[in-house]
Amino acid sequence: MSLKAILPLGIFAALVIMLAVGLTLKPKELPSEFIDKPLPTFELENLFPDQPPVSSEDLKGDFFLLNVFGSWCVACQVEHPYLMELQEEGQIRLVGLDWRDKREDAIAWLDRLGNPYDEIGFDEHSEVAIGLGITGAPETFLVDPEGRIRYKLVGPMTPEIWETDFLPRIRALRNGTAS
Repeated sequence: MSLKAILPLGIFAALVIMLAVGLTLKPKELPSEFIDKPLPTFELENLFPDQPPVSSEDLKGDFFLLNVFGSWCVACQVEHPYLMELQEEGQIRLVGLDWRDKREDAIAWLDRLGNPYDEIGFDEHSEVAIGLGITGAPETFLVDPEGRIRYKLVGPMTPEIWETDFLPRIRALRNGTAS
């Protein structure tokens, strides 16, 4: 057999192997170099100009979710009702990071849909997002009381993800049984 006859078969076999491996991966569980590392240091203007700035140092003290969103983000609208539920239940502190947005658009969006956040940093020019390795919105980080990132979700938060991915980690960290 000539090389010309074998080459297409070899390329096809390589593609099949890559696709088979890809199907076993969980796309929402992207590895992050920040897991178990401190949240990058930042101080941002608050989305609401009459509120104090949002700083990484001031956020320490208890577990919180840092949720990256934007009024332009369709998937953020999908997760928003569940974030409102989490806020109403008071299960965890929610901190927003309004990313690559116009202030007036974000405020109007929150006025229309409700504001689930305890505070919101305004990251119009991606200063913090770049430091966190943000690739899109929404992304949500679980941060422990010492300010270390413990988990990262890419995509919308859902009740199932909260129950299966976030709550067990929080419980294990509180009980000292997490690695």
